[in-house]
Amino acid sequence: MRVSRLVSTILASTIAVTALAAQDGPRIGTYGFDTKGMDTSVKPGDDFDRFASGTWEKTTEIPADRASWGMFHVLQDQSLAQTHAILEESAKRPGTKIGDFYAAYMDEATIAKKGLTPVKPWLNAIAGAKDKSALAIEAAKLQTKGVGGLFGMGVTQDSKAPDTYVVMAAQSGTSLPDRDYYLKDDVKLAAIRTAYQGYLTQLLTLAGESNAQARAAAVFEFEKALATAHWSRVENRDADKTYNKWTFADFETKAPGYPWGQAMGALGVPKQRFYIVRQPSAVTGEAKAFADAPLAVLKDYYMLRVLKSYASVLPKPFEQADFAFTGTVLSGVPQQQSRWKRAVSATSGSLGEEVGKLYVARYFPPASKAEMDKLVVNVRAAMHDRL
Repeated sequence: MRVSRLVSTILASTIAVTALAAQDGPRIGTYGFDTKGMDTSVKPGDDFDRFASGTWEKTTEIPADRASWGMFHVLQDQSLAQTHAILEESAKRPGTKIGDFYAAYMDEATIAKKGLTPVKPWLNAIAGAKDKSALAIEAAKLQTKGVGGLFGMGVTQDSKAPDTYVVMAAQSGTSLPDRDYYLKDDVKLAAIRTAYQGYLTQLLTLAGESNAQARAAAVFEFEKALATAHWSRVENRDADKTYNKWTFADFETKAPGYPWGQAMGALGVPKQRFYIVRQPSAVTGEAKAFADAPLAVLKDYYMLRVLKSYASVLPKPFEQADFAFTGTVLSGVPQQQSRWKRAVSATSGSLGEEVGKLYVARYFPPASKAEMDKLVVNVRAAMHDRL
């Protein structure tokens, strides 16, 4: 597995490097190695990383719109610029899928004019749910539209029978990176919790909701209840412990309190032969948290998940609020990326194959492919003794 990942990483980076070098030649030195970035005052046997790149680390400034910086980011920026040119050209031809997508993302005036109109049907469906079963059905529908749900539910390879696919259920439902962000007694994490509740309050206020602060606090407490049931990162790395087969009936008996039948039906995965449940006790705990929470709090919770999921394509105040928390508070990035960079990333993420066809045609000529094929042969030969 490690060899496979190494090869994938090498291939992904070399495609960009090969295309770049074919145009301009090596960027640093004859072979692309930055000898000036080394710190030869350090013995390689003491700290090879500092020996190889210590001066570069001391003198290189991280761009304001990045949380980190390195050669992979240089390649990423090069690819963004190249893809940007392709999308700008496509946008001038209305009717092209990638051009229309990119142009719509860039059209901030129309986004501002429409306000919450694009997501209003979803928000209305949440608000109109008569009971928790109806709300779970609407939430399941939203999961198919990219809005995270209370449980992570999806189709994946069966890790113990990799030639087959299986529906997997996993703990989910929180917005902070890890359970410790909700539970750990730590000054920094406590400040993040306060900022997060402020962010939720801001979203509710922007959406025109009243009593936003108290409602945001209630949603936070619900997420904290979910986090309390969640497994730790160490537990989640145990391949055997996270492989548990449940039948459809097991969900009702082992995790009561959640309308599994209705939700799975809306997701399109009802009554499989079996399911893989990664964290059984967490799924049980989340179902209990759902059962214990007032319907009004659950409605606010799902409304906020819609707003957070689509903040990047809602009017600027939503987008700015989202970046201020997720970008600056959580990731330490002081400046948001330019709109065009975000538009390129969004288009590539949603329509990757369509973008990729044009990108390869322009920036990955047959000569580069021949070099890549040669590299693959060399990597396989070099790694042969370790396979």
